[in-house]
Amino acid sequence: MMMQAAPIPPALSEPYEAFVKEPVQQPPEVKPADEDTQPQVEPENVLHDLTSVGRLCITKRLQVKSVLFLRGKKNRFLVRTQENNLIYTIQEQNSWWVGYFCYGLRPLQLHVRDGTGAEVMRIYRPYACTSRIFPCQLQRIQIFSPPGTRIGCIEQKWTPIRPEYFVKNENGEQVFWIKGPRVTISFFRDIQFHIYRTDGTAVGSTCKRWQGILHAMFFAPVSDKFGIAFERDLSVEEKALLLAATLLLDYMYYDV
Repeated sequence: MMMQAAPIPPALSEPYEAFVKEPVQQPPEVKPADEDTQPQVEPENVLHDLTSVGRLCITKRLQVKSVLFLRGKKNRFLVRTQENNLIYTIQEQNSWWVGYFCYGLRPLQLHVRDGTGAEVMRIYRPYACTSRIFPCQLQRIQIFSPPGTRIGCIEQKWTPIRPEYFVKNENGEQVFWIKGPRVTISFFRDIQFHIYRTDGTAVGSTCKRWQGILHAMFFAPVSDKFGIAFERDLSVEEKALLLAATLLLDYMYYDV
């Protein structure tokens, strides 16, 4: 008795070539969206520490060791908020000899670092031999934040009596102007430089602090204090420009 072969299932009875030639299902192709329609992610502003600030306190320290060991005359600045929170540390960089011969007119770079040590701003100041009565060159500094991205400059206006400065943005447009007193010597009182918009409305002021007769006689060349107040709703770039202007005023009138 012959046994009948079991029937082959239809799926297995199909030719092998049918499985080979069967198209493989590919996942649907995802086309990249148009660049114009993609949401742009704004990078975090490196000057975010200035967002809600309306007043800054600046303490200057001369690096005495650098002077004694002929490494140059360099300043260090500590920038704090009104609540005494340290937000920036500023370090001066220059050639070792310029501080001994150029004093407050020396060319330099200022490196501004935040609490994490990251450099958030850099200030360039070239040499300019400035005199009130017979000006040779007017002061002009440039500010970059982050380093490599220019956000503005400070330019001196020649005036024979009261010092004036223009604060300009990255496009060269004037946003503020600063006007100082007739006498810039800090003696028994604070010295204020007033800050105005281009239409003449007051924005704030920067101040050289009077710390007493003993400080003026013995410690002024080593340490000093400044303050700057401005409207809270200014942009962080505008606040950074006013901070740079305060540092320029220190070098011009109070750095010996």
